Amino acid sequence: MSSRITMRQIEALRAAVLTGGASAAARLLNVSQPSVSRLLADLEREVGFPLFDRSTRRLRPTPECEVLYAEAERLFAGLSGIAVRASEIRQSGLGQLRVACMPSLSSGVLPKVVAEFLRRRPEVQITLSSLGSVTVVDWVTRGLVDIGIALKPLESPGVESQPLISTELVCAMPAGHRLAKKAVIVPADLAEVDFIGLTDDRLAWGAIGSALHEAGITPKRRISTQRAYTAYALVAEGAGVAVVEPFTAHAFKDRGVVTRPFLPRIPLSYHLFFPVGRPPSGVARDFSTEVRAFLSRIAPGG
Repeated sequence: MSSRITMRQIEALRAAVLTGGASAAARLLNVSQPSVSRLLADLEREVGFPLFDRSTRRLRPTPECEVLYAEAERLFAGLSGIAVRASEIRQSGLGQLRVACMPSLSSGVLPKVVAEFLRRRPEVQITLSSLGSVTVVDWVTRGLVDIGIALKPLESPGVESQPLISTELVCAMPAGHRLAKKAVIVPADLAEVDFIGLTDDRLAWGAIGSALHEAGITPKRRISTQRAYTAYALVAEGAGVAVVEPFTAHAFKDRGVVTRPFLPRIPLSYHLFFPVGRPPSGVARDFSTEVRAFLSRIAPGG
């Protein structure tokens, strides 16, 4: 037969053992004395044996009651632990955060956001993976990460996306380069300069190549590299100029790299990705907010 013991009966048992009387137990529970007496009587009927010796004015627990009381204390200790953990989650959010981000942001931008976030949230642990945009979305779909940050590829049914920030490609160059004197760079300006091309930025390089082809320009592509961060590093070393995303410039502002707008405009739209059907945790939402705020501050014109 299934037990009909209630949590309220266990609370009355615990209060009676702790206080030694029904009246004191009632005050502890903020109920009436008859209510406590009724709860204890109902519990005794349910378990089938006396719980207290009532031969004196005090309620003295029987040996059987002592055994049940020990179980009740373990129960309440567990409830207390749940309450403490709930408070920690409410105040700080979950302590683990897994982020997958495309390399152009994970190398030059996200480390600054992560470091500042962890200074304010020392209880959080973050795993940051650097992946291509398509792989970022795949990892989010498979539940391998909590947040994905990437250019938006083809639609995927396994993720929910939120716009993060929209921007445009820029031309990066050494501060002393002759093109640095220009306010805007156009394809014709790249005809006679050493050009650093990107080989793995498929979502942007196709548009760059189209702009140069339509202008009839074939730049001196002496260096090719997969990542925007590497392109910026090569620019910092004076190896040439590059048409790249604008955010990594923040990491090279003290290394003599400057950027100029590039025409025709080549837009970039970054998105946040979350697994479908699993609402982001509080710490994931807070981190996303900080990423958006940081990118907005360092974006061209931000």
